[in-house]
Amino acid sequence: MSKAYKYVEIGTENAIKPCKVRQKRWKPMLNEREDNVLTTEEACHYLRISRPTYLKYLYLGRIKGAKAGKGWKVLRSELERFLKGEPQEQF
Repeated sequence: MSKAYKYVEIGTENAIKPCKVRQKRWKPMLNEREDNVLTTEEACHYLRISRPTYLKYLYLGRIKGAKAGKGWKVLRSELERFLKGEPQEQF
């Protein structure tokens, strides 16, 4: 048996005999600095500011985000840059 797989028991609460399912073990491929995407509500909570203030910063360009449907999405690294007071990268 390959070490890349592990067996996990599922269905033990409703089954007479538990069954085992083979799951692939994925190696984590994350960078040293994790870059999560946050919603408007999560970003407001992270920054500890109100929603209107957060939206004002987005419209003024102080925080770089993307409009996705009815809400905005922003990277956690962008919020950290904003909190540190670093200027935005110009392309």
